[in-house]
Amino acid sequence: MMSRVLSSPSPARELLLRSMALYGCLGAGGQAVAQTSPLSPAPVQAVPGQAASVPPPVLRAAQGCVEIQGPDGTWRAQTAPTEITTRLRVGTGRAVLQEGRVGQVVVGSASELRRYLGEADLLSGRFFLRGPVAVHVAGNHVVMDGAGQLRADLNGNEKRVAVIAGRLRIALKGRSIEVGAGQQIALDSGRVSAFREADPWYAAQFTGLGAASVEATRGPVSLLQRGATRVAVIGDDLQPGAALNTGAAAWAEIGFTGGGYLRLNEQSALSVVSIERTSAGREVLLRLDRGTAWNVVEKGQGGYRIDTPVVSTAVRGTVFRVDANGLVKVFDGQVALPGQMAGGQEAGTQAVSQGQQLSPGGQLVPLQLDAVDRFNIAQDAVRAQALTLSLDLPGRSLQELALLARSLPDARVTLTVAGQTVPLSGENGLFRLERLQDSLPEGQYTVTVRAQRYGQTLTRTKPITVDRTPPRLSGLAVTRVGRILTLSGVVTDAGDSRIGLGVTVGGQTYTRMVDTRKLDTQDGGRFVWSVPLPTPDASASLTLRDGADNQSHARLP
Repeated sequence: MMSRVLSSPSPARELLLRSMALYGCLGAGGQAVAQTSPLSPAPVQAVPGQAASVPPPVLRAAQGCVEIQGPDGTWRAQTAPTEITTRLRVGTGRAVLQEGRVGQVVVGSASELRRYLGEADLLSGRFFLRGPVAVHVAGNHVVMDGAGQLRADLNGNEKRVAVIAGRLRIALKGRSIEVGAGQQIALDSGRVSAFREADPWYAAQFTGLGAASVEATRGPVSLLQRGATRVAVIGDDLQPGAALNTGAAAWAEIGFTGGGYLRLNEQSALSVVSIERTSAGREVLLRLDRGTAWNVVEKGQGGYRIDTPVVSTAVRGTVFRVDANGLVKVFDGQVALPGQMAGGQEAGTQAVSQGQQLSPGGQLVPLQLDAVDRFNIAQDAVRAQALTLSLDLPGRSLQELALLARSLPDARVTLTVAGQTVPLSGENGLFRLERLQDSLPEGQYTVTVRAQRYGQTLTRTKPITVDRTPPRLSGLAVTRVGRILTLSGVVTDAGDSRIGLGVTVGGQTYTRMVDTRKLDTQDGGRFVWSVPLPTPDASASLTLRDGADNQSHARLP
């Protein structure tokens, strides 16, 4: 008898293949595109006696990024009902297949299957099935003769089939095994254990992509996205398939739709498998390949699922830490470990509650703080500070735009005016704009200053007038009677309604304001003004000054 050994891909290769599939789905602009894949796993063993009259699997509904591979090996987006003749994969989204005459297969994000011997052969990812149904799961034939529900999870270290309702038979390791409701079978070991549903992703209606973005970074943080690696910056939108890496003494924070964040600690690597918005809230699938992830998910803000090489965590409304080596610490709420293998021994569905930690060996013990925990707790306190923003403009009329903004020292502050956005340089919470690189033409504008910090955003707007034209004086009349100087005229200005007048005589300056826009338009800008003279023939001069400090001068007779 000939036997065959199928080797499992390394975590790095698995991540690469998954990223390639997701990138092929998203393309350069986030739309479905054709993508050729040379990957083709070895065929599974045929099942003797399998009926040839069973209807083939048919795609009935598709949401998000769903692709079918053509005979030439090219992947193409598919939304219309169609028979599966080769392979089907889902990036971020969901597909519903009819399997057999009445059976159904729901294909989750980052999942792939193929047609084999007229049936669906589930290769990787997560699946929910309604019986009666007959499929292959990772090369093992699974049959549910009657009505029922089951799920198959084929991600990383987690390879299991679990029965939610009904019964199934599975051909595994040369024998037929029956699995009933409330049980699961590990495909690697063949061991049957108790099952309790803790992650019913299939029960929520998929409603499209959510959002994940970089909210803060410190030190060297790199982003691999769409085949290119660069330095990660605040505001980077993380698409499925993206990967973040942090260097020594570095960290990065990711914020999610609806709130909540993840802090990737130093010397860590995290990939985004999928991000969905469902009727039950946000659903995030992440993979931590190296290092530590600190997670803060407030109640009512959706949920996470983080896969590591040794443990998977499902969470809603909690504060917890997970390490790639399997360490899980819960500081608030509860973390579910659905059907995991802990320390080489099958743990089944398990929960880690507040004040507990699960060691890499699988032991549940009281929570013990270390330096990493203390750092993250302190950083959470810094992040919790309320964002502030105030503006200080020299005036509403300016020759050149300049301003001072005040915010928290680690905020990112930008200014937008006339379609251009520029960052403001800051120190100790003071952010300045000395001058725009390209001067604004004269006119009226709205200045918008925005401060961003850890997902918080504050915006302030101010109207300004750019004015470089001095005020004008017309109809000037000057009379001297003894030691009294009387002058009159009309002042106009393009930008300001109030113009300052200054008369200097004998080293003494007298000032007053003239309103150029009185309700009575005939009096707008008109003035009559008398000032004392030190001597009847003392020299005198007049200065006009607007709010932008534009000036005009006249020597008085």
